[in-house]
Amino acid sequence: MSIGDTDFGVQVGIGVVGRVVTMLVAFLGAILLARLLGPSGYGAFYLLMAIVSFLDNPVTGWANACRKRLTEVDFPSGEAVSSTLIGIFISIVVVTITAFVFADPIARLTEQSDGWILVSVLFSGVVVYLTTLEVLKSTAYFGVSNWLMAARDVIRVLAQAAFVLGGYGVAGMVGGMVIANLVVAPVALYLIGARPRVPSLDSLRQIGIFARSSIPNGIVGTAQNRMDVLLLGALASTSVVGNYEVSMKITMPAMFVAGVSSSGLMGRISNLQSKGEEIEREVRNNLAYASVIAVPLFFGGLVMGRPVVVTFFGSEYADAGAFVAGLALFHLFRSQKSILVSVINGVDRPELNLRTSVVVFSVNLLLGVGLYFLIGPIGVVAATVVSEALGYLFRAYVVGTLVPGIELLPRPLIEQFVSGALMAAVVWTARSMLPLAWWGNVIAILCVGGLTYTVSLLFTSKELRSTVRAIGRDAGLL
Repeated sequence: MSIGDTDFGVQVGIGVVGRVVTMLVAFLGAILLARLLGPSGYGAFYLLMAIVSFLDNPVTGWANACRKRLTEVDFPSGEAVSSTLIGIFISIVVVTITAFVFADPIARLTEQSDGWILVSVLFSGVVVYLTTLEVLKSTAYFGVSNWLMAARDVIRVLAQAAFVLGGYGVAGMVGGMVIANLVVAPVALYLIGARPRVPSLDSLRQIGIFARSSIPNGIVGTAQNRMDVLLLGALASTSVVGNYEVSMKITMPAMFVAGVSSSGLMGRISNLQSKGEEIEREVRNNLAYASVIAVPLFFGGLVMGRPVVVTFFGSEYADAGAFVAGLALFHLFRSQKSILVSVINGVDRPELNLRTSVVVFSVNLLLGVGLYFLIGPIGVVAATVVSEALGYLFRAYVVGTLVPGIELLPRPLIEQFVSGALMAAVVWTARSMLPLAWWGNVIAILCVGGLTYTVSLLFTSKELRSTVRAIGRDAGLL
């Protein structure tokens, strides 16, 4: 069964539940590991992850091209899978050699004497996992990929905690991540269901045509997403990176719905277009609900950022509170942008994403460095928010051109902002009435805010009520 034949709403629903489970496991693991390592060690590991995120882009971009071709009805699926495996092998060899050559700069940046070894090992584990998951997202079971992410995080947290408690520090974090990735990757390959076949030159050429844009677009896109970490690591310290990553963990749930929808949307759009069917309704529905969690997280971050950080991660991470609202706004723009990126790739115009990403990255880099020296670490976050907003606006214009008449601000999205503003007012009032020194009051205020947003949205949005009922019926819950 192809992605065009699956029930998209059911797969999104399956994926969202999987994301919730993943978030709970990852968040609880982050609390434990952040407290065990402290800001410096925690920041060093995520600085390594940021380096790997840059290095894995050529192979994940290649995998994205394989995924794109796999969704096309006349492309041999076995050749797409084997092309992915070839990319994995070549990239591991190249990155290991490169890391060895640049061993000294890596050690200085990460404050780890064996940094090049950690980068090589971490890259190998991450790239195998990410590329197989990327290809799985092009199948009818793209929603299941989020449950694999949840399983991966359970294994990762347990392994990392065991290694860190055993005294292995940052190396233990790397080892736990690699073990979890290598356990889950074979399962993803099995679910893809295509037997690898030696790719023909014509198949490689077709993949290469798309990869010419998807690879540099991925590099620039990662630069945009992880520029904060690299700038803070280079200009400040690993402790500041640790504070930043704690704030990122708190705001990450903003991408629940958008992450699931966008992962399957490119394949869905590509498949529909290859059959000559309309895509406008698919795009509109995804834009309408991609930010349903990002909106309340942004408003909540404005009024409760620092208390939440201190309650969950401890007072040594108190400085992270300053980053929460900014990163929540970043994720709000990103949740909408991710849908638009998938649409542009789905209609086979990845070069438009690339051009936009290059401009946005340049703005982020220059503005980030300038604002850091002007107002400190918070300036790096501010630059990322501004550049992400630009990226959204540029892509909104492109999609409006490619899909004439598309509604970029659907009514449900506007209703979410109204409910989010109401929630913020209620939370601010509750905060002024209750002392926040006790964790129980913080949790109670968060629950009140979540309940206010949910009730308000269900009350004001007839379309949301209908959508919830429809997903429930399709999933057999109603």
